[in-house]
Amino acid sequence: MMARIFALSAGLLMLAAVPGPAQQGFALKGHFLYNSSAREGARDSIPAANGVSLGAEVVLPLGIGLGISGYAAGGASRFFDDEGSSLTGLAEANYFLNLPLLPISPYVGVHAGLGRYKWRDASGLLKDTERSQLGFQLGLRLQLISLLGLDAQFRRVSNSEAEGQSGSLERNQILVGITLF
Repeated sequence: MMARIFALSAGLLMLAAVPGPAQQGFALKGHFLYNSSAREGARDSIPAANGVSLGAEVVLPLGIGLGISGYAAGGASRFFDDEGSSLTGLAEANYFLNLPLLPISPYVGVHAGLGRYKWRDASGLLKDTERSQLGFQLGLRLQLISLLGLDAQFRRVSNSEAEGQSGSLERNQILVGITLF
């Protein structure tokens, strides 16, 4: 049901908006994140909570985008939840292909984990608990108007270097969200 509402809303926005060229410069972005995890050699998947992602990026004139983002499982309130939730930070680099006369920019990129952070009990400070994520992403940005883009992204995350983990743990993430320039 949510997918139909989202598709209808996106369709109405596309009809009402005047498409702009693929954008460059500083942007803020927010995404809904769907997680799917699997352990190498396992028959079933490992449950992983969906979440939200917030970040910023700079898209340079040559189509290279450099960004930083953080995501938390659950919802937006989980960014500041001190009841055991964690915030994962990522640095990413993407190459945006600018298609002439089309407001669509496919992109491909890589990312590296900046750490998984948990709130300390009494001090309120973040404590880094893990730095082991590496991966790649493929995406598509539709520039609805000059200041607003709609993003869809597939991200592959590898946690195979996590301390105390046997075998490799791979995570697929689907991100859908907006980018504000």
